[in-house]
This record gives sequence, C-alpha cells and structure tokens, in this order.
Amino acid sequence: MIVLLVVLAVLWLATLAYLLIVLRQIVQVRRQLERRLAEDSQAVVTLSLVTPQLERLASRVNDTVRQAREASTRTRQEERRIRSFIADISHDLRTPLTTVRGYLQLLERTDLDELQRERLAVAHRQTVELGALVDRLYEYAYLLDAQAELEVEQVDLGVLTGECLLGMAGPIEAAGLEVEFDPPTQLVIATDREKLTRIVQNLLRNAVQHGQDRLHIALSMNDGEALLQVTNGVEGEHRLEAARMFDRFYTADSSRTARTSGLGLSIVRVLAEQLGGEATARQDAAGGPVTIAVRVPHPTENHGAMS
Repeated sequence: MIVLLVVLAVLWLATLAYLLIVLRQIVQVRRQLERRLAEDSQAVVTLSLVTPQLERLASRVNDTVRQAREASTRTRQEERRIRSFIADISHDLRTPLTTVRGYLQLLERTDLDELQRERLAVAHRQTVELGALVDRLYEYAYLLDAQAELEVEQVDLGVLTGECLLGMAGPIEAAGLEVEFDPPTQLVIATDREKLTRIVQNLLRNAVQHGQDRLHIALSMNDGEALLQVTNGVEGEHRLEAARMFDRFYTADSSRTARTSGLGLSIVRVLAEQLGGEATARQDAAGGPVTIAVRVPHPTENHGAMS
C-alpha cells in the first residue's frame, strides 16, 4: 500500500512538473510574440525545452511568421516596381510632350485666323497642364522611393512664404484670389529649406487651381512647432471629404477639376512627414472655406534620414 502511494505521489509530482514546464513554455511563447509585435519583428519563435504539442504549435507560428515576412517582402517589391514604373512613364512622356510643344510654337508663327489661334491656345494650355501632371507624377514617385535626407538650416518661414508668394504672383492674380498675409517677424525654425519651400509652393498651387475669392495665409509658433495655415474659398456648396484630400488622385467637384492631378496635397503630406510633421485639412461647413494646415517641428532633432 505504501509503495502504491509512493508511486502515485511520484506520478503526481511528475505530472505537476510537466504541467509547470508546459505552462512556462506557453508563457515564453506569449512573451516572444508580444516582443515581436512591439518591435515589429518577424523573428521565429524558439522553445528552450521541447514538448511535442508545443513543438507543433511553435512550428505553425513560425510558418505564419515566414508567410507574413514573404508577403511583406513581395509587397515592398511590388511598391518599388510601381514607383519605378510611374517614374519611368513620367520620364518617357517628357520627350514627346516637348516635341508637341515645339510644333505648337511653330504653328503660332504661321498665318492663322482668329478661330485657329484660339484653338491653338487651348492646345497649348493643355500641353502645359499635361507637363505639370508629368512633373508631379515623377516628383511623387521620387519622394516615395528616396530616403528623406534632411539638410537642416535656420529658415525664416515668413520670408520663405513671402518669396513663394512673389514667385506665384502671376497665377494668383490670374485666378482672381485676394491674398491676405501678414508675415510675422523672425519666425525662424531649424528644418530643410528645400522641402519646406516645396510644401509652400504646392499649397499655393493648390489654392490657385481650386480656390475662390480669398487666399489667407497664417504663420505661428506653438509648443515648439511652426504652424502654416492656408485658407481659401471653394466653388459651390459642396462638402469636401477633408480626410481624403491628401489621398493620391482624390477628386471632388468643388476641389478638383479635370485639369489637375490631385497629387499636390499628397506631395505636401509626404514632405511634411519627412520633416517630422504632419498635414491636415479642415472644412467647417459645406461650401465654406478650406484650411490646409502643416505643422513642422522646431528644432528638428533628427538631422539624418527619416522614414
């Protein structure tokens, strides 16, 4: 009887020890999965002591991890292929477009009647707009593919914005926009001048293409970051999908026309993120003005590549 009790006790202890080992292995697997999730890692799960059931579980988990890694690799390769395709197409379109422009300029020098000149002017405007679209496509593909190397320097945002406004004076006047801009003095931030310039230029182009009546530009510094706000009226009583205005090729009756690509604000968002900031849009009421806001941190601590 005593021997039986001893045997049962030994079996009970062995079973308890086995269960504790299994429990410990489960906890280790859980911790490894949690760590990989937190670190966005795709490393395989390992076991210090192997039991058949846990070995099969770990094998299935590792199979899933490998499949996810392969799918992620294929996705990145496909994204690179698409970006390369866009860049190549944009580059290839430039040569025939330049040729078309040349022939249109030659036609302008010939003896044309008034109707023919009107039609030629329309064709010329269309080639200019097509050229702008090709340039935007190439720029967008480049921005997505290139490393965001920052050349940080002290930039006066008020002066930079004023220079961009002067450079866009002709298109702004042609669009009939009344500019309201009271530049602050000495609003200096540490950032990449070229990227910030392209942000301001794209915002102004967007206002010229889609804005109505008034163009209001406000600059300020708040909580260690510079805030650039561009507000303009829109045509009609449409309600824009502000959350989608930075999407590629987003179109809406009151914010996009057949003449434009819808890439300008997408480029603004990419550049703002490369600077460590963000771009947002707001329309408080249907038919009301739209405000595009870009926040840029100051100072930029990371002077290297940003993803």
